[in-house]
Amino acid sequence: MSGAGQNEGMKRTLRGTTMGLLTASAILSGCLSTMLRPMGVEDFSEVTLQNNARIMTLQRGMTPEQVIEHIGPSGNSRVPNPFRSEMYSSGDDIFRAFFFYSGTGFVPDIPDSDLTPVVFKNESLEGWGWSYWESTAKQYNISIRNR
Repeated sequence: MSGAGQNEGMKRTLRGTTMGLLTASAILSGCLSTMLRPMGVEDFSEVTLQNNARIMTLQRGMTPEQVIEHIGPSGNSRVPNPFRSEMYSSGDDIFRAFFFYSGTGFVPDIPDSDLTPVVFKNESLEGWGWSYWESTAKQYNISIRNR
């Protein structure tokens, strides 16, 4: 076989191998999800993708109602939007934190580290993310849960 013929044969073999690996990966991914579900582990990666994309488009000054409307429902009853909310007071200020799921995808339970806090001061969106929430809590002497 000539060099050109060998290259074409190798390309076909490589394409076939690649397609086979992609197909096997898709099948195994579905199997993994199916196998883990009875053990209480579910795939929340779609919720993560949706929540992260929408959190990144929040604007300071939004009200809690506007944020809930903007992010929308999660589509999964195990991880509602928001997953949890907390309120704190510091002097004349009221802080409210909504926590949205933004974890890795496959989880038997949802730790705080898999949540993204969205923080309001006096009903106005001030910021989001753990570094923002932890620094704000420290600044206003608010005791929050450890993640």
